[in-house]
Amino acid sequence: MKKSFLFLLLSFAWVGCVRNARSEKGVLTAALLESFRAEEALLPKDSAFLHRDLYDVLLDSAAAATLDTSCTFRVPTRGITDQMRSGRCWLFSTLNLFRSGVIFDQDLDDFEFSETYGQLYDILEKSNRWMEDVIKYRRQPLSSRRNNYLFKKPIGDGGHFVNAALVLSKYGIVPQEVMPERFSSTDNARMMRLVLTLLRKYGMELRRAPANRIQATKEAGLKEIYHLLTQTLGTPPQAFSWRGQTYTPLSFRERFIPGDLQLDYVMLMNDPTRPYYKMYEVEHSRNCYEGDNWTFLNLPVEELEDLGIASLKDSVMFYFSCDTYHGDESAAGKYSDDLRDFSGRLGVDISMTKKDMVASGEIYSVHAMAMAGVKLDAGGKPVRWVAENSYGAERGFGGFIVMDAPWFRTYLFRMVVEKRFLSDKLLEITRAKPKKIPAWNLNY
Repeated sequence: MKKSFLFLLLSFAWVGCVRNARSEKGVLTAALLESFRAEEALLPKDSAFLHRDLYDVLLDSAAAATLDTSCTFRVPTRGITDQMRSGRCWLFSTLNLFRSGVIFDQDLDDFEFSETYGQLYDILEKSNRWMEDVIKYRRQPLSSRRNNYLFKKPIGDGGHFVNAALVLSKYGIVPQEVMPERFSSTDNARMMRLVLTLLRKYGMELRRAPANRIQATKEAGLKEIYHLLTQTLGTPPQAFSWRGQTYTPLSFRERFIPGDLQLDYVMLMNDPTRPYYKMYEVEHSRNCYEGDNWTFLNLPVEELEDLGIASLKDSVMFYFSCDTYHGDESAAGKYSDDLRDFSGRLGVDISMTKKDMVASGEIYSVHAMAMAGVKLDAGGKPVRWVAENSYGAERGFGGFIVMDAPWFRTYLFRMVVEKRFLSDKLLEITRAKPKKIPAWNLNY
């Protein structure tokens, strides 16, 4: 009896030691915290960080104010667009590639395509594609990864060049004065919230509907969404008159946006987490159900730079997207990692490789713009880039921004150029079967 009691006591003691060892290993201990305090006491302090936004304190005002906008190659244009409080940068930047062509063809002081028109059809097409996905996976549990992804955020107002190309090819486009901006096109959060509510409502009905009621249920949902969109954005015109000519949206697009946006252009990417010189396809990335998903050719950033220079040298603007949350002084229109000294002034080292930043989600594609110019050094390498933004003429220098070359290499993600600028070798790669990337991937 005594031996059993002694064994029990020793067992409890052993378990307690194991638990303490485990907790000491993973816990922020008092000793470790005290070592932090001792080292922190020796470091210099700046009281400005206690009373002001730390990014404002770190900003080198002289560097931000120095703004050289001269270019070796610059595509001329007039006017500036403003997406306001909406996520339509991808649509604005795509249409901005072609604005100057209309301006100079028609000798106008300014011109803008109707982003509201494209926005309406993009939302309607995304809603249709989403419902088809719900139908496809309706026999899987709602808790499955696929359905969790679908219902968490059915659709958004964000997108990319391929979405714009599909909508323009199917529905055409109109001038902005034919279908102007509305409150819910420029500040669309609440409108989009109602769209998501309707999608989830009809998504659940589609999961319960018998086979012979699926199509009718989907059409009922789309009809309500179309009604909501026309109520808040306006009714898309079937035909219209502009400068003495009668057009349909498709004939207007054919007249002023020449070529085939799906066949004549190629999406490029700099993703250092994936092998270069390969094609990739992002699942569920299209807006039109019958269209193709977004595919891209992954290239080293130096090759993207060369292709961008070739396009601007030929007086052709190109579409691109970057992570504009880093190294920015957006009000002044300058992007550079030299604007703030995090290590020397704040005492923290935030340096990471681009590969690690992409893999961890530290950086991702945030904002799309139309590239208008580039400054080259004596060796033909880029020093800075000048882009046409879509946040009005009050931001940046008249609506444009300047990015130094190191910043552009670090934060560039997507680029779209005409295929004619690619070498035969790269064109051959674009014809290869792409590797599929899941829709829930961190960066796509």
